Amino acid sequence: MKVHARVGVALTLVVGIAGCVTPGTSTNPSAVVTSQRLNAIPGNRMGAVVIGKSTKADVRAALGDTLAIGFDNGYEVWVYRLDRNTSAEFVILFAPSGIVAKTRIRPDPQRS
Repeated sequence: MKVHARVGVALTLVVGIAGCVTPGTSTNPSAVVTSQRLNAIPGNRMGAVVIGKSTKADVRAALGDTLAIGFDNGYEVWVYRLDRNTSAEFVILFAPSGIVAKTRIRPDPQRS
């Protein structure tokens, strides 16, 4: 899947997730992509991400840098590929405070 398609999929997930997180948040925020690189992570590293506790620094230390999409409302999404042989993704939503608000695993549509 090309980078532009991945960004489109990530944006679709983000809009859906961000709309559920806080009432009154726009469901069509303006996004700013801060990195185009989508890094793969081992599945056993996802446990290092704790909703309501982990910070961006914690996640970066555990999983490394990756595709990051920031929104005008202060939310930010980071997307990691689960491994190099699949397009399954681990999506992390950060609240404006910088703390993990939600996580999702987007399965590989070709293997579902």
